[in-house]
Amino acid sequence: MAQSKAKKQRVKLQKQGKLNPELNRLNWNGVVPVERRLPTLMERKQKLQHKHKNKWNRALQDSSDGSILFYTAPIHNIGFS
Repeated sequence: MAQSKAKKQRVKLQKQGKLNPELNRLNWNGVVPVERRLPTLMERKQKLQHKHKNKWNRALQDSSDGSILFYTAPIHNIGFS
């Protein structure tokens, strides 16, 4: 297989004793960046508990959230004075 023009230039510079830019590139040390793993059950629960500062998942909390419900019943005035 033929070498690209850029590779030929790199080899030529390396033979002249200059720095090879391939040595400056990062090494992943066996890590595949596109590989994914599924979250565990505990990770999913923990993510739900901290999502939006517990705004939508009140059922997951063990204790009361401290909210108070106020209800005012309508008063019908049917001619009593």
